[in-house]
Amino acid sequence: MTPRKLLGWFYRLMLWAAILIAFILFVVLPVAGSFLITNSHFRFPERGPTTPEAVGISVLPAEFVSQDGVLLRGWWIPGDPSMPVIIFVHGLNRSRLEMLERGADASRRGYGVLLFDLRNHGDSGRAYTTIGVFESRDVCAASQFVRGTAGARQQVLWGVSMGASSAILAAKQCPGFSAIISDSSFLSFRDTVSHHLRLIFRLPAFPIANLIVAITGYRMHFDPDDGDVEAVVRRMTTPILFIAGGRDRRMPPALAEKMLNESPSALKQLVIIPAAGHGEAFATDHRTYLNSVYGFLERDR
Repeated sequence: MTPRKLLGWFYRLMLWAAILIAFILFVVLPVAGSFLITNSHFRFPERGPTTPEAVGISVLPAEFVSQDGVLLRGWWIPGDPSMPVIIFVHGLNRSRLEMLERGADASRRGYGVLLFDLRNHGDSGRAYTTIGVFESRDVCAASQFVRGTAGARQQVLWGVSMGASSAILAAKQCPGFSAIISDSSFLSFRDTVSHHLRLIFRLPAFPIANLIVAITGYRMHFDPDDGDVEAVVRRMTTPILFIAGGRDRRMPPALAEKMLNESPSALKQLVIIPAAGHGEAFATDHRTYLNSVYGFLERDR
């Protein structure tokens, strides 16, 4: 084979290699990333108590349906009728058990408590995961359940990570909550996809994250901007307590500080637990965490 032919083969090989790399980067990875978000059934092992009996509380079963027909299951504790009801919202790849100790503490203080599993988690119905966009519907369904069960009692939302983001997004869809406890929320659907792509996979956010977001929105039939938590915070006057872990690389304290500064609420606060990683503020420092939460909720009493 002549040098010219060898050179021609080399150029063709490089062209096909470039096409293959582009196909992987701009088609395979974005599609795989979208399916990883929506179809994953991975669950973190529970680290704390796994039954109500283990934390000394008695619960009633709760079942209700989200607006798009997903059956949701949980536990209901009526509490003192004169006290607010706290709706606990767990994080991604978790279940109501993540919030069980917090729910038990709230119950002992007299609060009504609803612990439930978001769609595609725990004992609730199978569905696609959308990192807060459709999960906010589940929070609104939980609020409707409480209203139908406990009447006009005040309702508080208390969420961690995706649960915190879902709670804030729900406050736009079904307003009327007396307070929100936002532990380790992200800024938006778009931002969290970009951030985790860089953090976990060491890949550039542009254009891969943009493609993942666009493909997911197209597949799930939603506008990715429906997951803009920061935009909701900017317009929300509901009292809100932001909690962040000082060692959280996934949702660093700067995100909570940004939302705190942008919130127009007259009653807002930020608590940072310095040694905590993502979603671990409660496990890292129970006392500071709970004192901060109940100091915020009971500030006028």
